[in-house]
Amino acid sequence: MVVIYLTFIALGLPDTILGIAWPSMRSSLFLPLEAAGIITMLTTICTAFSSFASGLLLHKLGTGKVVFISTLLSASALFGYSLSPSFWWLLLCTLPLGVGAGAIDTGINHFVALKYSPRQMNWLHSFWGIGAFLGPSIITLYVADSGNWRGGYQMIAAIVFVIAAIIGISISLSLWRSKNIKEENTALQNKAVQKKSGLNLIRQQDVFLSIIAFPIYIAVEMGVGVWLASYLIESRGLDKLNVGLIISLFYISIMIGRLITGIFANKISIQKLMNMGLCLMFIGSWMLIIQQNSLLVPSIILLGIGCAPIFPSMIHNTPKLFGEINSQEITGYQVGGSY
Repeated sequence: MVVIYLTFIALGLPDTILGIAWPSMRSSLFLPLEAAGIITMLTTICTAFSSFASGLLLHKLGTGKVVFISTLLSASALFGYSLSPSFWWLLLCTLPLGVGAGAIDTGINHFVALKYSPRQMNWLHSFWGIGAFLGPSIITLYVADSGNWRGGYQMIAAIVFVIAAIIGISISLSLWRSKNIKEENTALQNKAVQKKSGLNLIRQQDVFLSIIAFPIYIAVEMGVGVWLASYLIESRGLDKLNVGLIISLFYISIMIGRLITGIFANKISIQKLMNMGLCLMFIGSWMLIIQQNSLLVPSIILLGIGCAPIFPSMIHNTPKLFGEINSQEITGYQVGGSY
């Protein structure tokens, strides 16, 4: 699990930095505010495509190699961002960043859902929260000091390269071998089902609703990560350093929430965990809409803690709801839909 946890740190690092870096990026590259939406949309398309195709990749290469290659793609894309002379260069680097994220997300989520308890699933996603917290924090340090968003991207790229090296060493030590054999056996079963009923799975009402639930939830996370920084700086007059800390607080709240949820996840039903999370998300959103600066920090904390159990609980429940044979394909649709 250690290598898997590190991989999810690498997955979280770039997920949340665009919103923090964008005010400085668009200023240095002379871009409009809405250009961030184009980058986000392209990331979404690439990640979704990769998620949908991940079943074939995992079957052909195994989880270890897919994770290693995808992490290298992410690190290279981040370094490419730091060298970007134009908007088109940013778009080019977005392609491998999205493809890498989708393959990692689907493969590891499905594996942990099959092999481990809800506790480990929540802890796995708390490590994504560590990456999602560190990413904005690193960017904030560079941007607040000198507006050097390029240096921030280079630092994050270096961290992801180191994690990729650790994953490569784990492959050479055959730490993924026994897991890959189990996954290949499951993939062979899934392949036959997919050929007969891939579209039929989506047409089933319960499967379709489970897929739709993911983008609805992710819209909250992306709304905070991509747009809240620009909103707080340009509409509410907050300085970049404070905004960076506020965005980081959202992701550290998710991280801590998942660590706490993991402690109780084996004792409390998944449905109860999700209901409590949704209530906290609603309260936090309402407090944010009020536009009182004194409520800003509490609203972000409640939003983060509320978000904590939602995604890992839905993912972990997939094999139980739809069966192991169908779960690989459905997980790909769910993760792809979430982007």
